[in-house]
Amino acid sequence: MASKDPFASRVEAGLRGRGLTLRGLCREAGLDASFFSKVLAGKRSPPSEEGMLRRIADILRLDAVELIVSAGRIPAEWSALCDDADLFHEVHSRATRGAGDADGFDRRGRRPEGRRPQAMGPVGGRTRPPEEPPIEIFPHKGLSEELL
Repeated sequence: MASKDPFASRVEAGLRGRGLTLRGLCREAGLDASFFSKVLAGKRSPPSEEGMLRRIADILRLDAVELIVSAGRIPAEWSALCDDADLFHEVHSRATRGAGDADGFDRRGRRPEGRRPQAMGPVGGRTRPPEEPPIEIFPHKGLSEELL
């Protein structure tokens, strides 16, 4: 059995902690309750707007950065990650539980001898839904031309 989505888990814990219902949260945050119900069920992605994620965190009294990251987003406070290669490398190494270069490359982009790149998992533990089988466009395929 797959584990619960980290974003949904945090929101549900916040709802319990505040004694709020889903509709109550949505009313305060200005969210559509039907949409957000699907988010918590894992059928839709969390809101992408940082402002909305911060509003949800504020209402539920949750750490905004943790909620934003659990939604698979990078909070504005972390913009230094884009500007500082050493800081990015350190965070990446820790996030991938590696003691060193988790992606198989050194800081200059060179791969040391004998090391292969390691696959990274999805952000926030999310995976893509299974692909649906293709729709049969030509149902007559295989029938003789005389029957058409």
